[in-house]
Amino acid sequence: YYLYGLFENMVMNSVPGLKYADVLLPLRLGGEVTYIVPQEIGFENCREGSRVWVEFSSRRYCGVVTAVYTHPPHHDKEVAYKNLLSVGQGFVRPWELRFWKDMADYYLCTAGEVYRAACPSALIRQQEVKSRKSPEQFFEAVRKEEPAGPGVPELSAAQHEAFEKTVQLLETGKKPVLLHGVAGSGKTEIYISLALEELKKGKNVLYMVPEIALSRQLQTRLKKVFGERLLTFHSGRTIAEKKRVHDILSCNYECPAIVLGTRSALFLPYCTLGLVIIDEEHDSSYKQSEPAPRYHARDAAVILAKELGSKIIMGSATPSLESEYNCSLGRFSKVSLLEKYYGPQTSQLVVVDTSAARRLGQMKGSFSQQLINEIKKTLENRRQVLVFKNRRSYSPFVECTGCGNIPKCPRCNVILSYHKYDNTLRCHYCDYQMKFTGTCQKCGGTSFTFPGAGTEKIEEELKSLFPGASVSRFDADITRSRRESENIIRLFSQGATDILVGTQMIGKGFDFGNLELVAILDAQQLFGIQDFRADERAMQQLSQLIGRTGRRGNRGKVLIQTANKEHPVISFLKSLQSGDPSANNFVHSLFMERVEFRFAPYVRMIKLTVKSKTIKKLDSLSNTLSLQLVSAHIGEVSGPFVPPIDRLRGEWLKCFYLKLKRDKTLLENKRKIRDIVEGLRGGNSIIIDVDPY
Repeated sequence: YYLYGLFENMVMNSVPGLKYADVLLPLRLGGEVTYIVPQEIGFENCREGSRVWVEFSSRRYCGVVTAVYTHPPHHDKEVAYKNLLSVGQGFVRPWELRFWKDMADYYLCTAGEVYRAACPSALIRQQEVKSRKSPEQFFEAVRKEEPAGPGVPELSAAQHEAFEKTVQLLETGKKPVLLHGVAGSGKTEIYISLALEELKKGKNVLYMVPEIALSRQLQTRLKKVFGERLLTFHSGRTIAEKKRVHDILSCNYECPAIVLGTRSALFLPYCTLGLVIIDEEHDSSYKQSEPAPRYHARDAAVILAKELGSKIIMGSATPSLESEYNCSLGRFSKVSLLEKYYGPQTSQLVVVDTSAARRLGQMKGSFSQQLINEIKKTLENRRQVLVFKNRRSYSPFVECTGCGNIPKCPRCNVILSYHKYDNTLRCHYCDYQMKFTGTCQKCGGTSFTFPGAGTEKIEEELKSLFPGASVSRFDADITRSRRESENIIRLFSQGATDILVGTQMIGKGFDFGNLELVAILDAQQLFGIQDFRADERAMQQLSQLIGRTGRRGNRGKVLIQTANKEHPVISFLKSLQSGDPSANNFVHSLFMERVEFRFAPYVRMIKLTVKSKTIKKLDSLSNTLSLQLVSAHIGEVSGPFVPPIDRLRGEWLKCFYLKLKRDKTLLENKRKIRDIVEGLRGGNSIIIDVDPY
């Protein structure tokens, strides 16, 4: 029966009048898979962009047709093609297929992996989901509204000048515009004004933010202006909500909308897209780390805007060196907004040397006496305090006082962090967790110490130091709950919370009108990271935190506690706050370091990570890969080297850094790298990360 079926299929393949379709599947495959289009499906129903159900490797998938033709693609081979099972719902536009291919080519992955990232799981599964509001209800509501509601901002003279210059550059320059606006200068008002112009022209707008938490506060503000035209899209939305946005944009030719979203919003099926806004363009959260495509949303947005002919503006108070470099080459245009909306007041910056404070007995737990006094004075003035600690949990580890044992993750070569609120030890890399029993697994002892401090311990210390104050915490443990995170930000914005403790999320674009004091704890931890971008990131992180205060014309205060007060980043911040023009020397020195040591943006960097469950196989594969990379003469090859964390999720790791010249050989060298990796993959795991962050 098997041979008869195979023979019948081969005969069918040669029958004139048959149609064949290349189908893109949401899998890591080297190309499309060819299927026969059965007559009962109807040839007219299967065309480029159609979603179709197929069987592949004994499983059903919803794929996308990329080409249809009438002749067998393999004339010289006896291939038994399978039939398409059915035609699904929805349609993928030609520009989407081109965009997916461009992404795959740039980030050295497959178009199938991009397709998997681009579509909500409900669409790939062709799953019926119901939303409280249908697309028809959206169109009906929008038709009744004006393009702008009562919250349209009134621009200051400086904002108006920046707005007019931006419009001129976007209209005539036809290239991305970088808006360098100091914290509190009112970049958001300019974004809103630009978005309104595009909506009036009948075009959609994409407004991108780096974090879900930031989108929740911004959503309230934008809702006042855009009403029902505002759509929100990010991983925190339900499947039904995401599919609703997808369905609206798929047929939204008459009622333009503004989409507020994180990096995944890039892949929505826009009928028209007039403008892309990238807020906080420097933020590392725009980089996708797992799974492929490992793209940077800022760079991918440039590819998308070029594909659709859209305008693109990216803004930041601390622009990335990559964007500054593109401005220097003329690839981007630049507009500066260096005047604060509420006046020229700058925050007072105070640096406390924690090493000296400890010697003098002026530290109480994590807080210096000077910081305690500042918090007390701020609370007495009925103003608010923001406390930054770049580590969640109660303690980064627990240690048995009897034998010195420190519990580690069984799957990763990392120490487990202690979370007191649910009494667990957790791995922040693979999410492994176990209950903390209070008994040492090695010696049976029951005495432990909890060194160091995370946000949870900081919150506990603050409640002890200031029992009359209302203290809340905002970190990844809290933001898992959408309702809880929204409530914390709302209460702090309304002044109902006195002190807010948080990780890096609290420094990303939030606007708190009553905030007077920002406290930064253990700033030296930002400088000790083994990464060529460490100083740049520390500068951006601290500058953003400084920008959270003094936003309503009142002079705020920032107190930085650090054991390394002479670090160049600290010196830069002091010069910047005092108005010293020599502050620009620091950014120049960062560029010079990149030139001297050949780092991005002066070279194109690619990181290769080799994984294996055994060290022996890891070493063998790494050595083979090293030999092939060197013999290919692609550029500078560093590695294999052992990363700081050498085991994750049960697999051992080794890494390579490749530095390629940014010239006409770049595309050919990237192709060589992909061919080498694909040749070695098989059952092996090698990850390609283009432009690693």
